[in-house]
Amino acid sequence: MPDAAGEPIVVPDRLNLATWFLDERLGEGLGDKTAVFFEDEALSYADLVAESCRVTNLVRALGLWPEDRALFLLQDTPEFPQAFFGALRAGLCAVPASTWLTTDDYAYYLGYVRPKIVFADAAVLERYAPAHAAARHRPRLIVVDRARRLRAGDLPEGARLLHEAVVDHPPEAEPEPMDRDDVAIWLSSSGSTGKPKCVIHQGHDFVFNTIAYAQRTLGIARDDVTLAAPKLFFGYALASNMLFPFSVGASCVLVPHRVRPEEYFALIERYRATQFVTVPTTIAKMLAVEGAEARFDLSSLRGLVSAGEALPARVYRAWKDRFGVEIYDGIGSAEMFHIYITNRPGDVKEGSLGRIVDGYRFRLVDDEDRPVPQGEIGTLVIEGPSAGMAYHRRRDLSRRTFRGDAVRGGDKFFVDADGYFWYCGRGDDMLKCSGVYVSPMEVENCLVSHPAVLEAGVVGYRDEGGLEKAMAFVELRPGRQPSDALAAEIVEHCRAHLAAFKAPRRVRFVESLPRTQTGKIRRAELRKWAEEGP
Repeated sequence: MPDAAGEPIVVPDRLNLATWFLDERLGEGLGDKTAVFFEDEALSYADLVAESCRVTNLVRALGLWPEDRALFLLQDTPEFPQAFFGALRAGLCAVPASTWLTTDDYAYYLGYVRPKIVFADAAVLERYAPAHAAARHRPRLIVVDRARRLRAGDLPEGARLLHEAVVDHPPEAEPEPMDRDDVAIWLSSSGSTGKPKCVIHQGHDFVFNTIAYAQRTLGIARDDVTLAAPKLFFGYALASNMLFPFSVGASCVLVPHRVRPEEYFALIERYRATQFVTVPTTIAKMLAVEGAEARFDLSSLRGLVSAGEALPARVYRAWKDRFGVEIYDGIGSAEMFHIYITNRPGDVKEGSLGRIVDGYRFRLVDDEDRPVPQGEIGTLVIEGPSAGMAYHRRRDLSRRTFRGDAVRGGDKFFVDADGYFWYCGRGDDMLKCSGVYVSPMEVENCLVSHPAVLEAGVVGYRDEGGLEKAMAFVELRPGRQPSDALAAEIVEHCRAHLAAFKAPRRVRFVESLPRTQTGKIRRAELRKWAEEGP
């Protein structure tokens, strides 16, 4: 697949992801370069390769075979890349999952993924252990305990501590000969409702998008230092804060705990981060930190990468005016592995999601799968060589979603005359007011342009006549108090900037909007609130 310059993206036929993303850095003479910053530690590429090789030898000694599944319930510490690449080097299929789940969730993952081995952080153990004990097919369990507080009696039967299990294994290991079409990683895609489903990806997918998006579009380079707000168990951060920097010999910063907005500024300053990977919600909260541009040295920062939900133009402008740094807002999916539409350095259109990444193609279609005219809203069908194979154990949904290299999701867009994409929401989120489709994103962007509004979520409700109208749930800026007068003022603000039928008829003030773990608004929850009335 050629890029804009006509150079094809070549994915090798023989492909072990641990070799491509990590081991090859040693051959490039980067063994002494820092791969991972963690607290006061700096882990070199040589250190990381050696420790991951110990994990490779461990899983082989445990009798695991290529394509056996490994479930990762790890926090963002150096043990994550050590275990992850150790498993990949042995040919295992890696399945990262959230460390924020419940026992019932982990029981679901054990039954759904059927891993042969689980790497779990000590902080997750209390919630994971009951699911492990009750599992029909109990996997091997390796526990990461950085604090060295656990003893054998604290572990589930048969479990081992990682630092003890690898100590006698050599720091060298031959990579399993793998094919680019071998299954390599499963990525969780929860959608808006129901249990998570996993997208099955081959090794090829990760290399293609890394070159097309991270290297050629964003221009990630060896001198970059990445820092992420999302955690590595999200595919978005797994790539942006580990795979992408490792592919060029750059460095990443790992932070295991949840971070306050002010702390991100301190982390950027401390590690001289050049690229901050985040979501619009976090950007908005960081903007509320007073005097950050004067209190912290942010001169290293060259750009922000944003995804998860569309970034309002007002938020982009406020950030750019205060800090002089561009935000590259884009959209991707677990189904396509990562971002395929994005703004990029020197080419940002405020409020849009940018242009398509070279190597990908698209169609916008109506409900009958017919192309919509340019400028009209349609459902996105994205096509590219990083498309997943299917959802595991979701045959019917897979056949509706995956069509060769094309993926049809539920996202609605329109494309302007210059080729920039404008996000309009999910298909089931669209409102139909006065017989016309209304994008909740358009109304939300208008709402957050009001000086009192920090964030907003919009859903539909039925009025007394049974007609659908827009209802806004509003999170106010610090220091602003809810009132009927303010609600009326916000409605009038929308009427002044939108067609009257698009303006919300109701405004309800909330302390915080319900969100998914990836920062997206839980519109299903908002719809329940709307049913309760004003």
